[in-house]
Amino acid sequence: MLRDYIYDNKFQIWIFDNKINITNYIDIISFSEEYLIIKCPNSILHIKGENLIISKLLTEELLIKGKILNIEFR
Repeated sequence: MLRDYIYDNKFQIWIFDNKINITNYIDIISFSEEYLIIKCPNSILHIKGENLIISKLLTEELLIKGKILNIEFR
């Protein structure tokens, strides 16, 4: 939608080596060093990994670092 583009409020995820950047998520449901569950606008994001840390935590942006083993939308 044009509104999403102008206001940049569309859910987005960028996957890099050993880090994931997420914007416009709704909530963090659960977090541990091995598993992270994030509520997104239309689904639930499950991230499985090792030594996971949240290195950036803002109202609309999240940066997760660690060894990413699996990413799944449910």
